Amino acid sequence: MEDDFKLSLLSVCKIFENHSIEYMIIGGTAVAYYGYYRASTNMDGTISGKPDIDVWYNPTYENYFKLINAIENLGKDVTKYRTERSPNPKKSFFKLELPDFTLDLLPETRSAITYSKASLKKEIIQLDGININFISLDDLIEDKKSSGRKKDIEDINELKSLNESD
Repeated sequence: MEDDFKLSLLSVCKIFENHSIEYMIIGGTAVAYYGYYRASTNMDGTISGKPDIDVWYNPTYENYFKLINAIENLGKDVTKYRTERSPNPKKSFFKLELPDFTLDLLPETRSAITYSKASLKKEIIQLDGININFISLDDLIEDKKSSGRKKDIEDINELKSLNESD
């Protein structure tokens, strides 16, 4: 993991830990954790100028409001979320453009896996004294299968290949 990206991931996870947010790292960052690193790409397939971190958060009301506090700690204005009359955590997607990375906060994945079931199998690592929660390898592969995108199929093949050689 590149040092700048590692610092970005740690800063986000530290804030999440301070706010007791229920979350799991998914997407390309999770793929890298399981052994296959590739550059972040845009929707059109071009390489992104900065990495992105995809986070699946537990879409409960309590966790949603903790997440709003964390977003504010990341330096973003959350006034419109605090004043929202009827927020729907199950449909609240956040894309935060930060100086060194993009942070996508997702209430669901593309697969039928529920957060509560996936959370039981999550991998928790500690890096520099900070807990980082990753989606399990099996659930990551299941999520990648659900998209059908070329890069996700490549990720699956690489992850399976790496896993077979262990």
